Amino acid sequence: MNNNGIRVLLIEDNPGDARLIREMLTDAKSVPFILEWRGRLSEGLQKLTQDGADVVLLDLELPDSQGLDTYANLHSQFSGVPIVVLSGLPDESLAVKAVSDGAQDYLVKGQIDGKLLARSIRYAIERKKSEDELRDANTKLRNLYINLQSAREEERTNIAREIHDELGQIMTAIKMDIAWLKVKYCDNKEISEKASSTLNLIDATIKSIKKICTELRPDILEHLGLGAAIQWQAEEFQNRTGIMCEVTVQEGTVVGSDRSIALFRIFQEALTNVLRHANATQVIANLKAGNGKVILEISDNGKGITEEEISKPDSFGLLGMQERVYPWKGSVNISGSTDRGTRIEVVLPVEETRSL
Repeated sequence: MNNNGIRVLLIEDNPGDARLIREMLTDAKSVPFILEWRGRLSEGLQKLTQDGADVVLLDLELPDSQGLDTYANLHSQFSGVPIVVLSGLPDESLAVKAVSDGAQDYLVKGQIDGKLLARSIRYAIERKKSEDELRDANTKLRNLYINLQSAREEERTNIAREIHDELGQIMTAIKMDIAWLKVKYCDNKEISEKASSTLNLIDATIKSIKKICTELRPDILEHLGLGAAIQWQAEEFQNRTGIMCEVTVQEGTVVGSDRSIALFRIFQEALTNVLRHANATQVIANLKAGNGKVILEISDNGKGITEEEISKPDSFGLLGMQERVYPWKGSVNISGSTDRGTRIEVVLPVEETRSL
């Protein structure tokens, strides 16, 4: 849009319809319109490439393009330009499909006047602007989420390392001193018993330190890879909850560190959901790779998740799964049926692979 008015590109093969549209916009008093007319999609695309436009009025039936393919071709190349579809067909299903695909409006030629057309153009521009602003805001929020997750994982690693190195060394030193005291005063029953009790307490503390460090950042994930980490986590979950876990890891792919962390955290979240909500007695997980993708499948035999539960805006665990794979254009598909369990499929493209 410039100071002279709204730049409208009309792509329409019927000269009579084009003339009528021009007259409608000329009679519109609210905002001045600068109309350019092209009779073919190829000509319209060329015009947009050269000069751009504030909005496009698009007939779907053109000599060189037919139906919704006309819209798809234009939108794929100029997604930033708002498009109002002009059709001679009062086809509701076609209108719904066009709008769902991104068209700002669908107008039937014989059912519009100048006021309606002018209003539709103005609203199309405003809606497109709002959509772009919302998309930018969502992108910024996603980038913030990604940065927060990355910072969180880095902080987990640092904390785990500090706890392991500092507290581990201190507890080992204390254990050695208490063991020395026990030997030194072995003839004193009271001191010997107290030393033994303290050594047991130190051993329990060291075990707790190792557990905390492992929960913060499992060493097995870095040293042995994602498959081994998932098998270890499944075993820990089974021992803790009594829910049977069966894990199959197919030979083929080892993913990079960031992707491994994302998939491992998704697996942890899935197990947490099983424990909290599923009332399941068994979990089956499968990690496999092929065609440049790694696929993690997790299913249980619980009560089954509903579509309503999947789409709830406060299902932060499920939303978190989606966001974890977003940086690599991955996908998380969740499905369930009553009393037949829930299934989660995570598909994540990988850039580099190597044999296990």
